[in-house]
Amino acid sequence: MIAKIHQQIRKFETAIAPLLAPFADLFLRIAIAQVFLTSGITKLKDLGGAADLFQYEWFSDENWWMQLLGAEEIPRFLATILGGLAAAGETVLPVLLIIGLFTRFAAAGLMVMTLVIVVLVYPIWTETGLALWWSEHMWWVVILLAIMAFGGQKFSIDYWLKPKE
Repeated sequence: MIAKIHQQIRKFETAIAPLLAPFADLFLRIAIAQVFLTSGITKLKDLGGAADLFQYEWFSDENWWMQLLGAEEIPRFLATILGGLAAAGETVLPVLLIIGLFTRFAAAGLMVMTLVIVVLVYPIWTETGLALWWSEHMWWVVILLAIMAFGGQKFSIDYWLKPKE
């Protein structure tokens, strides 16, 4: 009886999993892309504001690692470069995810950005950082790990470019 139940479960799994995986992958890619793309577009609309974020908020003397360096703020040219790089990464990488081109690479890039946020911008060991970890950042990490682990499925350019065996 138990063997029969396991057999039916395996049949169900082998029939359903191939159908659901491409949709799950697509929805995960769109969900995480939306978060970063929204931020990237905001930064692109106001690159000066993006530089201000780096110079006065995220890289200020209030952050633990800036205190370790003994710095009060980063130079304006460096803040401008970092703001531009963040805007580019938050715009290009999500678009790659949405279309499923270089899917694992794009997810890895967004993972690096997420880890920078979790360690440098809103450190996880602070009250704000911990609250953001449980409400948002943990989910970003989970989604990005899944995308990196499984890559683009049938609804991605990567899948169609992959050599068929």
